[in-house]
Amino acid sequence: MSSLATQLLLNVLHVTFAAYAVVVIAHCLLQTFFAHRHHRRSLKTCGTDEAPAPFAPPVDILIAAYNEEAKSLRACFDSLLAQDYDGEIRVYVVDDCSPNRDEVLPVYREYGELPGWEILLPDRNRGKRHAQDAAFGHCRGDVLVTIDSDTIVAPDGVREIVRPFSDPKIGGVTGDVGVTNWRTNILTRLIGMRYWIAFNQERAAQSWFRTVLCCSGPLAAYRRPMLAACWPDYVSQTFKGISCTYGDDRHLTNLVLASGQDTIFAPAATAITNAPEGLQGYLKQQLRWNKSFYRELLWTLPYLLGRSPYMVFELIVQTLLPLLLTLAITTSICFAILVDPWHVVHYVAAITVMALVRCCYAMYRTRRLSFLLFVLYGFMHAALLVPLRIRALSTLTDNSWGTRAAVQRTS
Repeated sequence: MSSLATQLLLNVLHVTFAAYAVVVIAHCLLQTFFAHRHHRRSLKTCGTDEAPAPFAPPVDILIAAYNEEAKSLRACFDSLLAQDYDGEIRVYVVDDCSPNRDEVLPVYREYGELPGWEILLPDRNRGKRHAQDAAFGHCRGDVLVTIDSDTIVAPDGVREIVRPFSDPKIGGVTGDVGVTNWRTNILTRLIGMRYWIAFNQERAAQSWFRTVLCCSGPLAAYRRPMLAACWPDYVSQTFKGISCTYGDDRHLTNLVLASGQDTIFAPAATAITNAPEGLQGYLKQQLRWNKSFYRELLWTLPYLLGRSPYMVFELIVQTLLPLLLTLAITTSICFAILVDPWHVVHYVAAITVMALVRCCYAMYRTRRLSFLLFVLYGFMHAALLVPLRIRALSTLTDNSWGTRAAVQRTS
């Protein structure tokens, strides 16, 4: 290469990485600041709320199950039976015509005989939204709690996720979700760490502004009368004329925010759920989530502009940062191949430093040095998840990926 081209490529590399570093660090500092304010407020609320006014409205719990093992179903159902909640709880389980239905029928029969439990067994598979719809018409409670069929809810989980609804402005609440199988391998450990940051840092910061962008499917709650008004739009959602079969939790959250109500993170409402144990399953999950993120941008942007400037910044960062990182990585690789292979070491070091900054708050809060391993997630993000986002963006209308058997599953 000519010296002029080399200098130009080097300048592009420096500018791109500098811009990326500035945005990442600024975003991380702001996010940590607001997340910690939310954490301190939550601690203060817990510390002064020794004798709260009774608030235990009737609750419906809705579970859409597909091809779940009997062991996982029992663990999920037993956690609901163990709930410490003063109000009425009704549980609706919908099996979306699972291939293994015959194997789990004894479990369904056993729990379906319990007071307040109803098991629905549609005769054809239609996907998660339609499975939820089969039960929604039966729901009569003030609050609708949605959980996944492999979720284990803490004994006070329902009580804590319902508590915020005493504020009439709250329309949706997400709990704090951990990973059941985090000890399995290095991938599940990294996913467990990512979950902690996703909830206790990202969603906590958003919750400070009462604008959580996604109430997570494994443990979320909504004001049911509000949902009733927009439920037909949720079930029949399309994108470019194609029915939406994924991103249900993000779209439900958008419907809450679009109605003018707020969404928050309730850290005291805890649950655990299974994470993918292999890279292929994890990438399919991430592809599904990233597609729903980009598709839902069209819903999120209009009402987000009327909320906090931080939330606008948050959404811009979530949208553009992966693209900026892609440009930085591509430029770095080109420079390494064409000019100086060793020069890329400086940028590897820069990514490492930024990953360490990213996990500092988690180490402070949890007192776990194991969060240093999260640096590996930074490289996995750069090598695998950023290209995955590009693929997600270019295949938004393709519903044929990431399915099990003949079903199109959502998260």
